[in-house]
Amino acid sequence: MDQYYLLLPMIKITNINWESSHLTCSLPLTAIAGFADCLVNFELVNHAPETNADLKGFAVCLHEGEIYDGLTKNPLALCKGNGNKPNEDDLINPPIIPELKGHATLSLVIKIEVENKSKMDDWIKERANQVLHVCRIAGGDIIQAGRAQIFDKKIELAKAMNKLPTGWFIKDRAELIAKEPDPFKALIDAVAWFSSENTPDSTEKQLKQRRYPGWLYATCVGYQLLEDPQDRLNRSHGVKDCDPVNHAYAEPAHSLAELIWVRKLLPLFSKETSNTDDNWLQGLLWDWKTHRESKTVYLSAK
Repeated sequence: MDQYYLLLPMIKITNINWESSHLTCSLPLTAIAGFADCLVNFELVNHAPETNADLKGFAVCLHEGEIYDGLTKNPLALCKGNGNKPNEDDLINPPIIPELKGHATLSLVIKIEVENKSKMDDWIKERANQVLHVCRIAGGDIIQAGRAQIFDKKIELAKAMNKLPTGWFIKDRAELIAKEPDPFKALIDAVAWFSSENTPDSTEKQLKQRRYPGWLYATCVGYQLLEDPQDRLNRSHGVKDCDPVNHAYAEPAHSLAELIWVRKLLPLFSKETSNTDDNWLQGLLWDWKTHRESKTVYLSAK
């Protein structure tokens, strides 16, 4: 099994849901993880089984993103009645999942282990772009995508990324809050603005600053179970009276991420460039982790 990097460049998504949890508005990493999982463990398994591909992580480069103007389904005061009384406020039945719709253009780097590289090349040539145009990411439709490419060296991947429009990689910064006694408070403090302690005259408008440098933001990275899983009926999406499925109620798990400008991160290449630049993906490749004691499954790039 050899390691490769599958580049899916310039994926343009419309009507993407920017609400990664009920507390955070950010590019939904968990939904992108689901897309990568579906691509490797379902699409490749069904249509290119000879590759014997195994997902090892994914990186996200956001080129462009915007949230549509207008009102969401929340707050509760804006909730309307059902079809029988559409003009009456219905505060008893608020929406379960509020939405912040928008569009985004991103490039994905999917790290995979492949047994048969030639079969992988065939899939890229014959099916990759066709598959992308019928897929959805975070509830949004893919309306445009660049040609998929695969690389066995990170330095070649970096050269290909340098040819794309600039953007921002999403980096894991969980280490900034991991050792705090109250990680959630530390998460809030990491993205909050505080008054500068060095302001000489209190009568002047005080400058605001953040605790850490960089474009840091809070995001949902997974889920923590509130109970042990148990068999329940009618828990499959869109299906009623089906056989019991293993199910558990959960709440979102949040962490800290940072947007890193591509041109700052990627090495500047020349004829003298060596393999010492191969560490540029460190902290960018997200993959699922589990913490059994707290019953948490979460994304981490560490």
